[in-house]
Amino acid sequence: MKLARLLRSLCCCALLGRAAAAEWDVHRFEGRDYVTLENIAAHYGFPKPAPIGSVAPAAITAIVPVAGAASATEFGITTAATFAAAAHTIVLDSGALHLEVTPGLSEVNINGVKQWLAFPVRIEDGRALVSRLDVSKIIEPRLRPELIDGLEPVTTVVLDPGHGGHDHGAISRFGFEKDFALDVALRARAQLEKAGCKVVMTRATDIFIPLEERPAIANRIANSIFVSIHFNASNSNADARGFEIFSIAPRGVPATNDSVPSERDLRAEPGNSVELPSGALAGSVFHALLGELPMVDRGLKHARFAVLRLCERPAVLVECGFVSNPAESSLISSSAWRERIAEAVADGVNNYRALAGTGQRPKTLAEYRRAHAGRLQLRDAATP
Repeated sequence: MKLARLLRSLCCCALLGRAAAAEWDVHRFEGRDYVTLENIAAHYGFPKPAPIGSVAPAAITAIVPVAGAASATEFGITTAATFAAAAHTIVLDSGALHLEVTPGLSEVNINGVKQWLAFPVRIEDGRALVSRLDVSKIIEPRLRPELIDGLEPVTTVVLDPGHGGHDHGAISRFGFEKDFALDVALRARAQLEKAGCKVVMTRATDIFIPLEERPAIANRIANSIFVSIHFNASNSNADARGFEIFSIAPRGVPATNDSVPSERDLRAEPGNSVELPSGALAGSVFHALLGELPMVDRGLKHARFAVLRLCERPAVLVECGFVSNPAESSLISSSAWRERIAEAVADGVNNYRALAGTGQRPKTLAEYRRAHAGRLQLRDAATP
C-alpha cells in the first residue's frame, strides 16, 4: 500500500509537465493510475483509434507473456475474447508523430523505435489504457523532446569506454570488449572534435577506472553529458543480437529488466535530477544508430547502473552489438564497422546538442532512412 500511494503521488505531480492543464480521463487499477489511448490520441493530434472490439479476433497464442505478470488479469485481460483482441497492435499516426501499442505488453513503438514502458498496456471495457506514469515519463518526452524542462546547452561530451585494464568485459574470439569500446570512443572523439565539441575521456588507454569515478568526471564539468560505450554478450542465447541503449530509470519506474516494482524504485538517485534530458539523449543517439546501421532494434531501456545512477549530467549507456553472436562479433572486429558506430554515436550526440542548445528536434529513424534513400538515388543517377 505504501508503494502504491507513493507511486500515485509521483504520477499526480509528474503527469505531462507543461501539458498538465489538459483534461485527462484517469482510471485507477491495482493502485495505479491509467489514461485511455483515446485520450492520448486526442492530446497529441492522432486520429481516434478504433475500438478494440471492432478489430477482428487474433489467435490467443499471439500474446507474449509479460515479465513479472502472474496472469493475464494483471494487465486487464480477463476473457478469451479480450485476450484475443489484445494480440493486435494499435497504430496511431499523425504524419508527424507515430505511436504503436499492444495491450498486454510493455513494448511500444515511438516514432519508429522500440521503447519499453514501465507497466504493460491494459484493456478495460474494450479500451486500451496506458500507465499515467508512462505517459509523463516516457511517451511525452519521446514524442516532444523539445518541451522537456531542464535542457542545458552542451559544451563538453564525456566519453566513457567501458571496462579496461584487468576488467576485460565480454570476450569474443576476436578480442575483448574493453578494446572495442575504447576504439569506438576514440573514433567518436575525433568526430565530435571535428564538429567543434570539447571531449573528455574517462580513459584513453587500457587502464581500469572504478565505476563510481566515471560519472564523477562528468559531474565536475558544467554543461557536460556522459556517454558510456559498451558491447553486449549473452551466455544463454548465441543468437542474441542488436543495439540497445539505457538511461536512468525515472523515479517511480522499475528498471526495464526488473520483473516487479520495488521500494527501491522510489529512491531519489542523483541521476534522477536529469532523467528526462537523459531520456532525450538516449533517444537521439539511438535513432542515429538505427538510422545509420542495419541492426536489430532491442529498444530504449531504463536501468540503475552505477554510471547512470550516480551521474548528475544527462547520461546514457550504449550497447553496440553482441560479441557473443557470431555474425555481429565478426562485424565488431572490423575497424570500418566500428568507425560507422562511432560516426552514428557522434551524430546522435550532436543532434542532442542542437536540441539542448536551440530546441531543434533530433532526427528520427524515418528521417535517417529518407536521407539514406536520397543518397542512394543520387548515387544511382550519377552512375553511367
